[in-house]
Amino acid sequence: MNNRPAVLIVDDDASLRAMLGLSLRRAGYPILTASSGPEALRLLLTRPIGCMITDGRMDPMDGFELSRQAKTLRPELRVAMVSAVFSETDATNAPIDRKFEKPLAVSSIVAWLQECEA
Repeated sequence: MNNRPAVLIVDDDASLRAMLGLSLRRAGYPILTASSGPEALRLLLTRPIGCMITDGRMDPMDGFELSRQAKTLRPELRVAMVSAVFSETDATNAPIDRKFEKPLAVSSIVAWLQECEA
């Protein structure tokens, strides 16, 4: 488990970042967090990150644009979106591997992370 690349959680809601981070750490995943798209991109440039879980609606950069820029930096990055509001129009040209709706079931995210490792 120690050689797992980090999971990056990107959300402008500090309580969601903390709750999801704690749950995933308990499941054995190393966690990094960012409160914005630009902060996430800086982490992607400097840290080993295998998967990114991002909110859809954030300012100044939403999760869709973040996913496009993140995949440009790291084409192998797996990206999941957590959002209460998600439409196919939003996702046009956004490289989202998996969508999770709020309220969030952490067990489904853990299952997705396990799939990513397989």
